[in-house]
Amino acid sequence: MTGTKRAALAVAILLGAVACAQQPGPAADLGPMEYDASGTMPCSAGEPTFDQACGWRVLRKAGGGAEIWISNIAVGGRPAYRVLTFSDGEFTDRDGDPVQVSKDADMWSISVGREHYKFADALITGG
Repeated sequence: MTGTKRAALAVAILLGAVACAQQPGPAADLGPMEYDASGTMPCSAGEPTFDQACGWRVLRKAGGGAEIWISNIAVGGRPAYRVLTFSDGEFTDRDGDPVQVSKDADMWSISVGREHYKFADALITGG
């Protein structure tokens, strides 16, 4: 093997080792594999038309809380989730983004940025 080929091989091995050592990025966020319930909910990006369907998974917590993983309608090309936590009657977002909430009878309407989601109270309570 010539010096040039050895150098090229060493660089290739080094680049491969660096690529393998990198931490997984946002594309690796596949959501929970164990959950209490799943389904689809009305959703939309931009205007709150709720004319699309977004998949969701929920992990219910003791005391009436829940962690809701929703397929993020505003992100394309890779798996991404909007993760909402419901605790003590309030919603928060995993990423710290402001959450706008309204409720009509047993239906929640949630807006985070340009994303809009609508779901029944039963998603949280299981009832």
